[in-house]
Amino acid sequence: MIEAGNKVFHSLHGVGTVLSIEEKVVLGQPTTFSVSSFGDDGLKIMVNLNKRENMMRPLIEQDDVPKVFSHLETWDADLPTKAPTRYNLNLGKLKSGDIYALCEVVKGLTALSESRKLSPKDQMMLEQTRKNLAQELGHIRDIDPEEMEEIIDRACRGEGANN
Repeated sequence: MIEAGNKVFHSLHGVGTVLSIEEKVVLGQPTTFSVSSFGDDGLKIMVNLNKRENMMRPLIEQDDVPKVFSHLETWDADLPTKAPTRYNLNLGKLKSGDIYALCEVVKGLTALSESRKLSPKDQMMLEQTRKNLAQELGHIRDIDPEEMEEIIDRACRGEGANN
């Protein structure tokens, strides 16, 4: 349940704080919105909580972190070779908001980057998704996001995350 004051995760913006929950009438229908703040730059967005795929969710639980790292370490990345197909597949995973899907984007693009240069879109997606994933996992584990990015990179390479 998303409530004012809660920490939340948005697929494209990372970890944020719910400032308020507001009811508005849109096209004659009562609609619930979350007003949330993301990042140090004061980005505020309104998210329609009535929409099923709103890309925002509560943070995962502490107990889920080892499962997330296990998925990062063991998931076998098999991405399409065509860049537009790969980008659309990964974008769908990002929009789902599912943490395991985010892991698959990071792992897949990290593995691909080791064998060839990523397209600018893929590179930007990898960097942003890794940063957002590190923000959430770092917040839960009380670890600096930059340090968490290094842990994520080690997990992607199969070197263990020491989680």
